[in-house]
Amino acid sequence: MENDQIRNMIRKFISERPRNTAEISAWIRTQGNSQMPRSDIASILEMDANIVRIGTVRRSGIAGREYPLSEWATDEWVAYHERVEPNKEELK
Repeated sequence: MENDQIRNMIRKFISERPRNTAEISAWIRTQGNSQMPRSDIASILEMDANIVRIGTVRRSGIAGREYPLSEWATDEWVAYHERVEPNKEELK
């Protein structure tokens, strides 16, 4: 499966809510691409301008440290859920 196809699939998968690298890897394997190594997922996602790394998940309870466990979302999701800074003048 090519990287563009994988990115498109992942974009749809994370469009409703953010997912972490492990969730994305597990989901990709259920889609018939079991030979794709987990470490490649982060590199593929980093190259996509429409996918944003929004944080890192704590490793508590997660076995293994061979790949970063980051939280990913689409740029549209981030824009919709972005916090609006209050106007400082209104707070006075």
